[in-house]
Amino acid sequence: MRKVHHITTNMRGFQNWMKRNPNKRTDGYFSFAGKELNHEEVKKVVEYAVEKGYRTDADIPGEEVAQILNWDENIEKNFEK
Repeated sequence: MRKVHHITTNMRGFQNWMKRNPNKRTDGYFSFAGKELNHEEVKKVVEYAVEKGYRTDADIPGEEVAQILNWDENIEKNFEK
C-alpha cells in the first residue's frame, strides 16, 4: 500500500519567494478540490492567507479558498469545460 504524505507550505515564506522570483510561474504549485491552481489563483490564495495571518496552506479553511477563488458552492461546476 502506498503511503501518502501531506506537506504544508509556510505562506509568508512562499510569498517572499514569489517576490524574489517575479518571473517564476507558480501554476500547479497548489491544488484545491483536485484541481491544480494557476499562477493568478496561487497568488490570490497566498496573499489572502498572509493578510489573514494563516501560517500554512493547511490552516486555510476550504470554504475560504472557494470564496477567494470565486468558486460557487457546487465545486464540481468549476471543473466543467
